[in-house]
Amino acid sequence: MKKTTKKEKLNAIEKALEILVTFTDCNHELSTGEISKLTGIHKATTSRILSSMVEYGLFAHNNESRKYSLGPLAYRIGLSQVSRSIQQFVDLSVPYVNRLRDSSNESISLEVWSGTGTVACYFAESRDALRVSMAPAEILPLHAPAGAKAIISYMHDAQVSKMLDYDFQPFTEHTITSKEALLERLREYNRQGYAVDNQELHSGIYAIGVPIFDHLSKPVAAVSMIMPASRMSKETEIDAASRLKRTACAISKGLKALPASSLRFDMKLLG
Repeated sequence: MKKTTKKEKLNAIEKALEILVTFTDCNHELSTGEISKLTGIHKATTSRILSSMVEYGLFAHNNESRKYSLGPLAYRIGLSQVSRSIQQFVDLSVPYVNRLRDSSNESISLEVWSGTGTVACYFAESRDALRVSMAPAEILPLHAPAGAKAIISYMHDAQVSKMLDYDFQPFTEHTITSKEALLERLREYNRQGYAVDNQELHSGIYAIGVPIFDHLSKPVAAVSMIMPASRMSKETEIDAASRLKRTACAISKGLKALPASSLRFDMKLLG
């Protein structure tokens, strides 16, 4: 008689939760086989559960890599746990972000650190006819966008090296796919005080990001200016970085002035 394992005795909901928990310490996509191995749940069962969870938005399926990552619903559920903190942060930041958008006439993104990348919590779209747009609550990866790189450039080397221990997805021909090359670039970003995304996430789009710090001087968010690459020049980059630094500094000061207990950036989703 075949011996029934403990995992096989779990009901469907418990198995689904086991699969969700697998992603709490994962900063990259996983295949059905990898998830099955990590959870101990049969591969066929894992595949069926993943298919159902994709339909509900708890997971997203990458048709090219045939792997899975957390979906938008999972992030919305996580964000709802700290919605007050996020809303307070957004309320504080919006006037500064809008002012920067108006003065630069470029799109400005406000992003919070998720532990494995950033989540766009507010986006002020440029009024220029040629402009960049972003979906609300868009989940951004770790190794390409300016905001995420700006944040991790101010973290400890050992922590960053561990976070970057995965295969970098090449979003465009400009995406940095070498961990060593990205670490070197991060050191440069730390020295200059801002990070760039030179068509690394989307072809034709250039972004500059500056970190925002909490009351413990930890980088917990970023403000980024996003524009068509055709409008970028060295002079434009220097001017944009200066404007972003002033905006990030103002938001950081406002964040530090709030009671420490009123803001919580301590959940796994928010780093």
